[in-house]
Amino acid sequence: MKNQRLDSSSSVREFASHGWRLALAGTMLSLPLATPVFANAWVQAPGETLAILKFSHTDDATVFDESSERTRFPDRGESRQDQLNLYIEHGLTSDLTFVGNFYYNKVRYDSDTFSGSNSGFGNQEIGLRYKLNPPSEDQQWVGAVQALISIPTYDEDDTPALGVGGNDFEMRYSVGRGFMLGSRSAYVDAGAAWRLRSGDAADEIRVDITSGVALTPKWMLIGELNVIEGLGNGSDWDRMSFIDSTDYDLTKLSLSALYSMSPEVQFQAGYTEPVLGRNTGAAGGPFIAAWWRF
Repeated sequence: MKNQRLDSSSSVREFASHGWRLALAGTMLSLPLATPVFANAWVQAPGETLAILKFSHTDDATVFDESSERTRFPDRGESRQDQLNLYIEHGLTSDLTFVGNFYYNKVRYDSDTFSGSNSGFGNQEIGLRYKLNPPSEDQQWVGAVQALISIPTYDEDDTPALGVGGNDFEMRYSVGRGFMLGSRSAYVDAGAAWRLRSGDAADEIRVDITSGVALTPKWMLIGELNVIEGLGNGSDWDRMSFIDSTDYDLTKLSLSALYSMSPEVQFQAGYTEPVLGRNTGAAGGPFIAAWWRF
């Protein structure tokens, strides 16, 4: 790879590859923020489409080690990622929605012993969401089940890596409802998923909770909690590294503001911060997004 410096130690080479896989795994897994009519518990109306184009940036020198302690990359290492994410929902029927989640990443890792960058498409996700409301006497709760597959579109041997590799299959169930918070309208969307992963990575349990409150007719404040819990069945751990790219946990918090220019166009800006993790990157950063409905 161009502009790459490596010393003669294979452990440094392996750490650089696995370390980047860790940092990217933590940032690539979360879905875009959403409002009630297009959160995971809701489906799109037939023929209607939502598109969200999101740009995010992280730049940090810290990781979570195997004891969930924040520490630095060795040899004064520092990782950076710029990510462009296109998220699409399209209503196929009144009960069925197509979901697409597409990523392009530019990554870089620099240390005293290694320097390299890489860019390209990451893991691409496509799936279907089916309306399946939970039993509810007041019928205020809605729900949906979603099946999703993730396909890597990069060379897994590249360094820095653009992902952990392997195909994923995820089943998710989400529930949500709108409500009044005093005089302000609000919503909550919560879901749990099981992600089965091929390759070296461990299977995962995921939990996501999103809540928003309308501050004015045009402004909404949105908070999100994302939890990924590795199930410990990964393989091919590089034991010369102090982190394990095949089995990691990550908890992130996000806060953002959503501005509605019109019913069809919205803009979002916010910040995501990892608050707890194990064997993964600890970098947070800002993001911006534009939403279109048509």
